[in-house]
Amino acid sequence: MAEEKQESLVGQEISGCEILQKVAIGGMGAVYKARHKALDRIVCVKILSPALTNDKKAVELFLTEARAIAELEHPNIVQVFNVGKERGYYFIVMSFIEGQTLSQLIKKQKGLPLSTVLDLFEGVLLGLDAAHAKGIIHRDIKPSNILINNDGQAKIVDFGIAKKVDKEKGTTKTTELAGTAYFIAPEQALGRDLDTRADLYSVGASLYYVLTGQFPYNGKNSIDIIQKHINEPIPNPAKLRPDIPAWLAGAVQKLMSKKPEDRFQTAKETYVYFQKMRAEDMLRFKKGSSISLAENTALRIVKEEKFQTTSVQQKRQTEKPLKHSTNTKPSMLPSIDAAVVRPNADPSSDPKAETEKPQEQPMLSSEKEAKEAPVYTPAPSKAEILLHQTARNSVKLTKNLLFKLPVFIVLTVAVAYVWHRLGVICSVNTIAQDGALRNLINPFLADHYAPGQLVFSLWAVIVFVLAVMSAAVKEFSQSTFGLLLLAVVSYMAGLFVPQGTFLDISNVAKYMLTPEYYLCYLVVAFVWAVALCFVYNRTLLQGLLGAALAGLVAVLAYSVPHLTLAPDSGVWTWRIVFYVAILGAFLAAFCLANPKYKTSMLLPFLGLVIAVAGMWTYEVSGMVSTIKHTTKALVANIKVDEINTAAYNAEVEQEVGLESRREVFAKLDKTTNFSLMSHQQQELFLAANLHRIAPETFDEGTEALFIRFLQKYYNGGADNMDYEIWRYALAYPVDVFSWDAQDNGAYSMAMLLLMLTSIGLCAGAIFLGEE
Repeated sequence: MAEEKQESLVGQEISGCEILQKVAIGGMGAVYKARHKALDRIVCVKILSPALTNDKKAVELFLTEARAIAELEHPNIVQVFNVGKERGYYFIVMSFIEGQTLSQLIKKQKGLPLSTVLDLFEGVLLGLDAAHAKGIIHRDIKPSNILINNDGQAKIVDFGIAKKVDKEKGTTKTTELAGTAYFIAPEQALGRDLDTRADLYSVGASLYYVLTGQFPYNGKNSIDIIQKHINEPIPNPAKLRPDIPAWLAGAVQKLMSKKPEDRFQTAKETYVYFQKMRAEDMLRFKKGSSISLAENTALRIVKEEKFQTTSVQQKRQTEKPLKHSTNTKPSMLPSIDAAVVRPNADPSSDPKAETEKPQEQPMLSSEKEAKEAPVYTPAPSKAEILLHQTARNSVKLTKNLLFKLPVFIVLTVAVAYVWHRLGVICSVNTIAQDGALRNLINPFLADHYAPGQLVFSLWAVIVFVLAVMSAAVKEFSQSTFGLLLLAVVSYMAGLFVPQGTFLDISNVAKYMLTPEYYLCYLVVAFVWAVALCFVYNRTLLQGLLGAALAGLVAVLAYSVPHLTLAPDSGVWTWRIVFYVAILGAFLAAFCLANPKYKTSMLLPFLGLVIAVAGMWTYEVSGMVSTIKHTTKALVANIKVDEINTAAYNAEVEQEVGLESRREVFAKLDKTTNFSLMSHQQQELFLAANLHRIAPETFDEGTEALFIRFLQKYYNGGADNMDYEIWRYALAYPVDVFSWDAQDNGAYSMAMLLLMLTSIGLCAGAIFLGEE
């Protein structure tokens, strides 16, 4: 009932907002997209479920979120315009954010660039700093509570379990376990007093997940995961993603320290540290492996800018030197008060430049503490990073060239040879008048299999499955579609040209630029275009190449049939099919060439399929129309009598003395004298009528063809005949290709091109990466 009541809100008005549509629903209620009439803007209206209106705890949590966000006004926090109760509904009116959550983004695009990740989390830290300054602890920071708008700006949402800190103690008392197990701070999981540093732990756990695509800790259930947050060693994200710099890996580990005092102490401190290290990385990148004071650009040692904190945070900052003096355990990362090198300044302008130096880290007092203390190495120089990455890539490339590429070549040759051999064996069971597509399955429907057919069928299935499974290997994934088509083409090569040897290319040079090879080029261009469609995060060059291939595919699909009968462009239906095919090619080219769609895969692939299918269908439409016109004239001149089965059934019932009233249902029976004939009698009957109606018009081949169409008509009706005509027309270009291949070696050419294309795509993935 509650659900029905909420559904009816669409179209109604709540607090001056016209409800437009429901965008989400959860256990606490629903979220609607609405138009604020007074502000004339799209807003988000969150409404508590009517079933929870009398639940004091639920109402308190709902209003807690509203009050928490209402106190905050920051570009990295969702904005609240109004909160209250109207017509029995508790509601919150917030800004509507077009975009997606960080967790959704990670599921679509794993391995975000480090600069993008840092930009997003710096925004999160600034938003948390604003919340912490107001004494609000979020308590549920996680990727699904970080929204990314269309401008790439991070916004913190869902303050439903937020708490206010005690102004004197700087902590908040918790009586329940709240939060998400994968990102919860140890003290929060243990139900202890919390302060703002609990949010920093969740930031660290979230940052670990976004950087690596994996949770810091996994377990059988929430309790198991929470226990690992409390007891397990802090994981190092650099082990899962080697391109993470040492300083960032160390920062993540420091944020996830088990004890709050070992973490960064404020969100602003973390933000400033990120800014500082990114600036130093940029300096190293510009200057080389180290910073030289002898460079032309003057450098100056300056004190870092202080930041605003709450009184409790300021108290912690003043206590830090005291802790260093009494505890020999070193800080995990350089202090925020340490000096930083900044460019474009004159050293002589600052008299304190020579006296201010970064504080040295205290030494460990014992070997035991040295073992217990986490080890954090300084950030390597840009040259060291490049050298390490080059060495790592060289080792990986060598392994792939020595192992993966040869394995793929062997698999490619095996697919081609086994399926070609199967086609040769099955060729004894082909039926000439059935055409290419029907003959693909005829050998497996025959009464007796050819010698060795079952054995090679088993081998063919094995190599086909291996080809499908090869998609799991990154370097092979782009070539899998080519292998599957190679299997089909190789089977057809052996089936229709059994006398030819495997990969006989003796006649290739003679026919390479003739229309007989258009289908070969179409298949290869289609495979290459599909491979680029399924490249995630395409480069501009890959996109432009894919767009060019999409256009080539459309042109070749139009040219391949090269029939003597022109397409039936006089009928508007076929003109629409033609324009839809052009639209499909344009869609594929647009999605491939446009950088905004560089992660789109299904749309360009769908466009390619539409282009090929539409062009092919349009080209054979003229043949279909001509055949239908001829068969219509033949049917009008061939008389076939229906049998009165109703009278026959009535006569039988009268003789045996039964009243089953079969004659009533027999009126629906369309049995004719023709359908009672044997297959051979039907062919003789139709052949006699063809000679009577159009003497000396049909040759042996066309006579057999039209007899087949007419048999379908008299045994199943006009729809049955139309289906057979379309099947024949669509397969006709392939039939012609198969007939010509016996002389021009077209199938061998197609096999060779597919093998080279598949191996080339695999080699490209090895040299350039799987993308």
